[in-house]
Amino acid sequence: MASQNPNQTRSQFGNIMFREIHKNAWLKKVNTSNIKKKRDKLWVVFCVHDDTDAFLESYTDNKIAVLHKPDWFVYLNDVQHVSPTICPHEQEYEFVLTLKSEVVRLTAPTWEQMLDWVASLQAKLHELRILSPKDNVYSKLPEISRGQLFSTRDPNSPLPPPPTSAPEVLPGIEIQPSSAGPRRTITRQWNRSQSQTSSNEDTPRLRRESTSEPEVFRFDDISNAVQQISTESSSNCHYERLFQGDPGPSNRQVERSPNTLQQPPLPYKTFREQQVLQLQKEMKHSSGVKLQLRKKDCISSIALVDAFDSVWVCGWKQKDHPMLYNVLHIGDKIINIAGISVKTAAEAYRILGSHYCGLYVDIIIKRIPHGQVFLIHRETEGQSLGIIQENNTAVIESVETDSLAARQGLSAKTKTCDGLSLTNWVLTEINGRPLNLFFKKNQIRDRLNSVGRDISILVQPLDLMKQLKKELKSLKNYKEYILQ
Repeated sequence: MASQNPNQTRSQFGNIMFREIHKNAWLKKVNTSNIKKKRDKLWVVFCVHDDTDAFLESYTDNKIAVLHKPDWFVYLNDVQHVSPTICPHEQEYEFVLTLKSEVVRLTAPTWEQMLDWVASLQAKLHELRILSPKDNVYSKLPEISRGQLFSTRDPNSPLPPPPTSAPEVLPGIEIQPSSAGPRRTITRQWNRSQSQTSSNEDTPRLRRESTSEPEVFRFDDISNAVQQISTESSSNCHYERLFQGDPGPSNRQVERSPNTLQQPPLPYKTFREQQVLQLQKEMKHSSGVKLQLRKKDCISSIALVDAFDSVWVCGWKQKDHPMLYNVLHIGDKIINIAGISVKTAAEAYRILGSHYCGLYVDIIIKRIPHGQVFLIHRETEGQSLGIIQENNTAVIESVETDSLAARQGLSAKTKTCDGLSLTNWVLTEINGRPLNLFFKKNQIRDRLNSVGRDISILVQPLDLMKQLKKELKSLKNYKEYILQ
């Protein structure tokens, strides 16, 4: 019998708005009641329904998985742990999902696939705030030579001599006399190291300039000091981590002094708002965004094409490499790969297949340089956004005056990629999900009318999208790269 949440049954699978597949492969399921029972291969799918409900589904045949009628499934929103095995048994690499009511045990054919499954599950469940991030970080074990550990200090060496005189006050504290008695002033000096970039390197690196901080830390001027530090840090940063772990909620109670200044709580942001803010940050990077991808996810899986004297991402094999959805967008511009500047798509494919790329590949991109992303909030369910489509396609024909979309700054026209004329906008993503470049019937209309008051849209110039579609069709088996 399938494992399930009381509020999510097999019959409700047909009521979901969309289903995102993050990983699938042939695995074996261990029968916890009879471990010795023969383990049959199952097509296991890790997916998320409507950005909220995570499921693990299995099918006897991978070809019928598209029907979304699993033979077995488990609801992962109450999962507590996802753990890999330490010692494999008879070449079976097992990983375990611990839920409140049961334990699910699955085996992968290789050690790498087991770790890949665990990493994929943990990453998405952390993102959905189902799992808490790891609190313990373990360092590398000390190196062992000839079966013995070397001591960090010779026990026969003499101890260092004691200090000649004890300091009268603690370092960093100065006693200043006044009429009201002695007063302590806490001094703090910050030094920032300046990293240098060699002139013969192609890839820009993070560079921080030395700055001078106020000598005395004054609590009455704390807001200005914090603002100054934040401004300097953001202005000197060329790259940021693409995805940062969210510490999530904590149960720890911290005792605070009533005289301690406390920062006001940050306003709560919905999942949709976080998506848009993250994408906007990446699009504003002047020098690009650095990605680190597995080489096997790049070979013959990403559609790269030439357009407007640059190399562009216009699709990828979504079914075989679902994790690329988290790091790539249609309209990303490739700057360099493995530190080598890229001028054509042929050069990019050649570098990816060469010895310059190891197990992981560093790729620097300009995130959707000609696009704009908007978050629109409906006042009521089903309220019109004011976007008029051209023949029900993704092309925006016009935007109604004083509509929700117009208030957010969406216009019907934009500059062409060469900057010489104007062209229409084209919808390429709705709610963070890419649209089919070749227009699927009613797909855009259904996405725009999706349930919920918050909706995000990504738009790009029509001339760029026309050229990307034309170049994509010239690739062999181009339909494999079309995103849905």
